[in-house]
Amino acid sequence: MYKTAMLDKSVQTGGAICSLVIIYVVTKVIWRLCFHPLSKYPGPKPWAVTSLINTFYVFKATRIYKISELHNKYGPVVRVGPNELSYVDEQAWKGIYSAHKPGGELQKHMPAINALGGYGIFHNPNDAEHARIRKLLSTGFSEKAIRDREGIIQRYISLLMTRMRERAGRGDMVDATWWFDCLGADLAGELGYGESFGALETSTLPDFVPVIDKLLRGLTIGLALGQYPILRNIGGVLRKMSPFEGIFKEIVGSKVGRREKRFDAGQTAEVRDFYSLLTRNEGEAVQQLSPKTIRIISGDLIVGGSDTTATGLSVAIYLLLKNPSKLEILTKEIRSAFTSEDEITMISTNSLKYQSAVISESMRMYPAGPETTRRITNDGGNVICGQFVPGGTLVGVYHWAAGHNKAAWKDADSFVPERWLGDKRYEGDVRGVLNVWNSGPRNCLGQNFALAHMKLVLARLIWTFDLELCSESEDYMNVGASVLVYHKGPLMIRMKSVRGGD
Repeated sequence: MYKTAMLDKSVQTGGAICSLVIIYVVTKVIWRLCFHPLSKYPGPKPWAVTSLINTFYVFKATRIYKISELHNKYGPVVRVGPNELSYVDEQAWKGIYSAHKPGGELQKHMPAINALGGYGIFHNPNDAEHARIRKLLSTGFSEKAIRDREGIIQRYISLLMTRMRERAGRGDMVDATWWFDCLGADLAGELGYGESFGALETSTLPDFVPVIDKLLRGLTIGLALGQYPILRNIGGVLRKMSPFEGIFKEIVGSKVGRREKRFDAGQTAEVRDFYSLLTRNEGEAVQQLSPKTIRIISGDLIVGGSDTTATGLSVAIYLLLKNPSKLEILTKEIRSAFTSEDEITMISTNSLKYQSAVISESMRMYPAGPETTRRITNDGGNVICGQFVPGGTLVGVYHWAAGHNKAAWKDADSFVPERWLGDKRYEGDVRGVLNVWNSGPRNCLGQNFALAHMKLVLARLIWTFDLELCSESEDYMNVGASVLVYHKGPLMIRMKSVRGGD
C-alpha cells in the first residue's frame, strides 16, 4: 500500500514536471514566433524557433546554399535564427561593418574561437588590438610594397610555369588546385618569413595546406557549437583533441625560429618580410606584440596568403573551361597584348579589362570567404537598412547569398564577365550587395596583393598554354563550404604549350 502510494506520487510529480516542460517549450515557441523583437522579420518559422536548423546545415556544409535559397524566397532581410538576421542589401555593409555608428564598431561574434591559444588579426574581437596589428602590417600591403615584391612573385610564378611545362610536355593530367596551393604556400613563406616552403622546387605540397583546410572546417563546427552554452566547452575539448592544431603550431613555430636565427646571424631578406614588420619596428609607435601573438598572426598570414589566391585562381580556371566562349575572348585579349612572357607584369595586366572582369565575376560566384562574418548589435540597438535592430542581435551578410541573389543580379547563376564591362543587359545589377573583401575597418588587408597575384598567374597561364577540363572535374565546385573554405577536390586539366620551348 505504501509502495503504491509512493509510486502514484512519483508518477504525479513526473507528470507535473513534464507538463511544466511542455508549457515552457510551448510558451517559448509562441513568444519567439509572435512577441520576440525579431518576429516582424520574414523567414521560415522553424528557423525562428530554434538555432538547431541553422546548425544542421552547418554540419552538412551547405548553409551558404540554404541561406541563398531563403533570401531568394523571403527577400533582402531574413530571420535565420531566434536571434539572428541575414542581409542581402547594399546598405547592410555600412550598417553592420562600418565603424561610424553610435556605440562604435559592432563586435565580432566569436563564442568559441581561440584557435591557437589567442587572437591574431582574423578573429580578434578587440577593436583596439585589431587596429594595432593592422597598423603594423599595413605598410607591407601598400601599393609600393606590392610592387617592390613583384620580382619575388614573378620568380615563383616562373617556377610554376616550369613545372606546368614539364607536365604538359608529357601529356599528363594536372591538378591545377594542387599547384596553385604550392605557389600560394611558397609565396606565403617567402613574403612572410623570407624563406619559402620549397613546394614548387621539390613538387611537394607542404603539410600545412591540408591542415589549414581541416582547421577551418573545425572552426565552423566550433562556431556552431559556441551558440549553445551547454555545448560551448565541448567545442574547446574537440579542438584540443584534434592533432591539426598542434601540427600547425609546430609548422609556424619552426618558421619563426628559423627567421629569428637568420636575424641573429645578420641575414636580411630580399625585401622586408611580414615577420620583420611585427618584430623589428623600433621606430613604430604601436606597442610591440607578445611572442605568442606574433606566432598567431604569422599563422593568420599563412592561411590568408595561401588559400585565398589558390581558390580564386582555381575557380577562375574552372569557370573559363566550363564556358569556352569566355575563355576564347580572354585568350585573344591576353595573346594579342603581349609578344613575350616578360611583358606580363603587374602594371601591364591592369590593362586587361576582360581578365579583370573574369576575376570579378569568378569572385562574385565563388567568393573566397563564402560564409558570413557575424556581428552583434550594440547594447542600445542599431539601425540597419532603415530598421531598428535590438541590442544583442546577430547580424551579417552571407557572401555566397549576396553573390547569387536573383533580385540583385540578372542571370545570377551564370558566368557573365560582360556584366562588369558596361553591358546594358546587366546595368540593373546591384553590385553593392556584395563586398568580396568585406567592408569597414576589418576589410581584407591583402586584397591588392591577392588581385595582383591572380592577374599575373592567370595571364601567364593563358598566354603560355591551351587548357582543357578533364571529365573528372566537371562538377569541381559542386561542393560544401565552411567559413573561409570550399571543400574542393582536384581540378584536373590538360595543358598544351603554345610557346614551344619558351
